[in-house]
Amino acid sequence: MTATQSVTPTTVPTSVTAPSKKTTRGNRRAGRRRVYSRKQRWVIGTINLTIFFIIWQLAATYTDVPKLFLPSVTEVWAELVEMHTEGILWGNLGISLWVYVVGMVISIIIAVPLGLFIGGVRIVDRILSPYIWAIYTTPRLILMPLVLLWVGINDTARIVIIVLSAVPATLVVVMEGVKTVDNSLIKAARSFGAGRVRLFRSVVMPATVPFIATGIRMGVSRGLIGLFIGELFTAATGIGYIIALSSKTFNSAQTYAMLFIFVFFCVAMVGLTQLLERKVSVWRA
Repeated sequence: MTATQSVTPTTVPTSVTAPSKKTTRGNRRAGRRRVYSRKQRWVIGTINLTIFFIIWQLAATYTDVPKLFLPSVTEVWAELVEMHTEGILWGNLGISLWVYVVGMVISIIIAVPLGLFIGGVRIVDRILSPYIWAIYTTPRLILMPLVLLWVGINDTARIVIIVLSAVPATLVVVMEGVKTVDNSLIKAARSFGAGRVRLFRSVVMPATVPFIATGIRMGVSRGLIGLFIGELFTAATGIGYIIALSSKTFNSAQTYAMLFIFVFFCVAMVGLTQLLERKVSVWRA
């Protein structure tokens, strides 16, 4: 009888090359975003602005661009000093700031509760959402003639155009934020007997706070655009009035100076709302 030999297959081990320390370190750096300290951000921002103003000054001094189109930095600064000396700078800036703050306070008081209500009640959301989005996408410049017909040429017109600019931007974000609340949290709260008011106060509000902060930031940006449009068309005072007057008199240095102040004002307002947004983001953690 022939003996049968059983052959056991040999398993060849596959060699796995361990990643080097350099590769691992590189992957960690690629997947990790560098976080700058507050001092580093200030230093980087200062250097960036310094380089910008140096390039601006050199371009205005050593190129053939007419002064009407590109005044130098020193001319713009001299115009700011002159407006300060004449007493027309801070008074007009204060008027613009007052009008803007009043308009934004009214906008927040209207937009936040209304956004929570519309986003939380489905039937109301279905009815009003098309109108809200239509107003949100309408250019503010188109609304200016209607505002002038409604309230005339005065400070109220500026406040109204700020409200019309800021409310829809804040409203749509808050509305959508309410819709992102986890349904399991709502069901759990209802199972413990929470009514509609307590449900909004204990569940919906904490979950929507980051969206409220984002909506306010969007409203601040849109409100600044409304302020600029309103002052160009209606004001006899304010930053926009000086810009319009200097452009009519071909004083480009003054126009640039006021535009720079307006941009600085915009950056400061948006920066404050971004800080608010970071502070309240812990509600989502």
